[in-house]
Amino acid sequence: MISAKTNYDVIVVGAGPAGSAAGAVLAEKGHDVLIVEKEKFPRYHVGESLMPFCYFPLKRLGLVEKLQQSANPRKYCVQFVRQNGSVSQPFYFFQHMDHPASTTWQVWRSEFDEMLLDKARENGASVLE
Repeated sequence: MISAKTNYDVIVVGAGPAGSAAGAVLAEKGHDVLIVEKEKFPRYHVGESLMPFCYFPLKRLGLVEKLQQSANPRKYCVQFVRQNGSVSQPFYFFQHMDHPASTTWQVWRSEFDEMLLDKARENGASVLE
């Protein structure tokens, strides 16, 4: 629940990964932030397969350690299925990147999105669900 306040520096519409991350960073920087979300969290959303370069914004938000401790399945490579049904060779991240980012996750969006929204709240953002 938020107060009857009507003035904010920033109003973010949507508490998905981008909205919550933006709200978290802006609130951390001292801006008065309101995140408006039409659904009540946690809410179902189709899963997400994170790619290695997601590591860096997640590290910036202080969430890598939390993901490492989570039950989310770890992901070490990616493969693609073409329109004709043929499958590509696996692309192993560690063969191209000697960095902790070479291990990533398949996340449950209900939990992942709530983790990001909680970070925004922790940083001082107000949330209206």
